[in-house]
Amino acid sequence: MATAADTFERKEKKYLITTGQCEAIKAGLAAHMRLDDYGATRIDSLYLDTPDRSLICRSLEKPLYKEKLRIRSYGPFSEAESVFVEIKKKFKGIVYKRRVRMSAEGARAYINGMSYEDAQTQLPIPGTDGSKELLPGKVQIARELDAFFDRYEGLKPSMLISCLREAWCKIDPADEDCVDRITFDEDICYVDLMEEGSVQRRPVTAPDQVIMEIKCAGGYPVWLCELLSSVGAYPRSFSKYGNAYKRVLAEQGAVQVRKTDSGKVSIYRIPTSKERAMNTETLIQPSPGYGLEDMQRAS
Repeated sequence: MATAADTFERKEKKYLITTGQCEAIKAGLAAHMRLDDYGATRIDSLYLDTPDRSLICRSLEKPLYKEKLRIRSYGPFSEAESVFVEIKKKFKGIVYKRRVRMSAEGARAYINGMSYEDAQTQLPIPGTDGSKELLPGKVQIARELDAFFDRYEGLKPSMLISCLREAWCKIDPADEDCVDRITFDEDICYVDLMEEGSVQRRPVTAPDQVIMEIKCAGGYPVWLCELLSSVGAYPRSFSKYGNAYKRVLAEQGAVQVRKTDSGKVSIYRIPTSKERAMNTETLIQPSPGYGLEDMQRAS
C-alpha cells in the first residue's frame, strides 16, 4: 500500500513575509510547535514541462484545476541518493500530492522512458533492492505518473528551483488546536534549464523575503489567527516555478498580462521593435532543453 508519506491531501496557504515578520511568527509558534528533526534543509525541485511550457502557462491562468510534475530532493541533487517523483494537483483550494521514491539514477532513467518497475529493479536506491518500492500502492502511483507523461507530450526538465527550508511541526502530535505543519522558505533561486548551457542561479525573491506556507486539513486555531494578524501577515498566492518563469519572460522582454473575457489571465511578451516591424507577436519559444545531468550540474 502507499504510505501517508506517499500521498497528501490538505489545504496549503502561502504568505509572502519579511524576515522581521518571520522571526516574530516563529517566536509566537514556540508554545505550540517546534522545528522538525531535519532543521534547516536545502530543497531542490526540478519541474518538468512541455517544450512550450504549457503547464506553467496554464497554472498562471489560475484555473479551477491545475497539475504539475516535479522531482524533489531533500538536499542538493548532486548529493542525493534518493529523490521523489511527484504529481502536485490543486482543485478548489485543496492540494493533492502523489509521489514515489527513487534513486537519482532511477529517476533519470524513468523520465527518459524506462518503466518504473525496471528503474526500481535495475537502479534501486543505494543499499536497497527496490522491492519496497514495488508494492501495489506505489505501483498505482507510478501508473498515475505514467498517465501524466501520456497527457503531455515531450515533457522535459524545465526549471530547477532551490530554497533553504525550515519546517515546524506540532510539539504534541495529538494536539487538535494546531495546524499540521508550517514551512519557511528563504534564499529561493532558479536555474532555467531550457536556456542552453545555463547553470546560473538567479533569485526568485528579494533577500529580505520569506515564503511561509501553512499546511492543514481544516481551519486555523484562534491563537494562530491572532498571531498572523498581530504581525500583519495575510495570504498571498505565490508559485516559485511561476514567479521564476515570469522572471525568465521579463529577461527576454517586457511582460504584458492580458485578461480574457472569461476572467482568466494570459501572459505574453511584448514584441521587440524588430518583431513589431514584422507585425508578429508570439508567446516565448524556449530554447532546447537539457537532461537531469544538467540539473545536477547546476546544483
